[in-house]
Amino acid sequence: MVSRDLCGAFALEAISLLVLMAALFGDAAVSTRVLLATCAAFILVNAFAVMAVYAILRQAAANNAQSGAAKARHSWRCAIGELLALFTSFVIIQPFERWWMGSDAVGPVGQGRIPVLLVHGYLCNRGLWWRLRRRLRARQHAVATVNLQPPLAGLDELAKRLGERIDALLAETGALKIVLVTHSMGGLIARAYLQQHGAAHIAGLVTLAAPHQGTLIAGLGWGRNARQMIPNSEWLQRLNALPAPPIPIANIWSLDDEIVAPPESSRFPGAQESVLSGLGHMALVFSPAVLARVEDELTPSPSVAP
Repeated sequence: MVSRDLCGAFALEAISLLVLMAALFGDAAVSTRVLLATCAAFILVNAFAVMAVYAILRQAAANNAQSGAAKARHSWRCAIGELLALFTSFVIIQPFERWWMGSDAVGPVGQGRIPVLLVHGYLCNRGLWWRLRRRLRARQHAVATVNLQPPLAGLDELAKRLGERIDALLAETGALKIVLVTHSMGGLIARAYLQQHGAAHIAGLVTLAAPHQGTLIAGLGWGRNARQMIPNSEWLQRLNALPAPPIPIANIWSLDDEIVAPPESSRFPGAQESVLSGLGHMALVFSPAVLARVEDELTPSPSVAP
């Protein structure tokens, strides 16, 4: 659980962020807006970073005193890796995703090739996938991304947006099926899409750090989608009442995830589980080991008939 002190610090930073963001839509000069946007990004990253470091180190303190030094080194590595991932994602890449990501065009694909659509999570955009998209495209995968808007909408509404992007990608590539690779809340959105539309156009699903059973951290979030990710929410109960979709599903998550709390909430009955350690929630997206596992899921021959 998150301490009262941490909740208070997070709330203070959240209020500061809202004030700064409100100023962005005022009559300030462009230079002032850029400065305020930079400050807002730093405050947001700091808020997540405080939560990340606190959760990881608190988990280490709860560990058995036996081999405490090794546990401490493990926890510090996790914390530093997560801080770097948070800073890279929310300060360097995602605020400037158009510059980093460029065109998302894929074009027609050859017969038998299955395009890949990368689906981001809560308060993120397609810039999250900069490294993974580069790696997959370098290996000749046809990879596209999506920006899910509005960011605080309900998960069913975001699933409709995902459906529109899937239809557009199928039309662009001429393919009949695609593979979905998701991070965090994106996994729930993909499952909601499958529940709404079925798996006729989906050849497989890969979820990274998805809160399939919810996360306690969602209680600190903004928006309808955050409330729907609280454990045992009515929305999650409906989603989990049905069996897993009849497609190959790979579920990759970490025992050291500080955002999916507890980490075991990432379990997804019916999926092929890959349980890692030493990686935080955002660090998963940048991990070479995780990138290799995602590629392994895509490389085995697309034996699913179009």
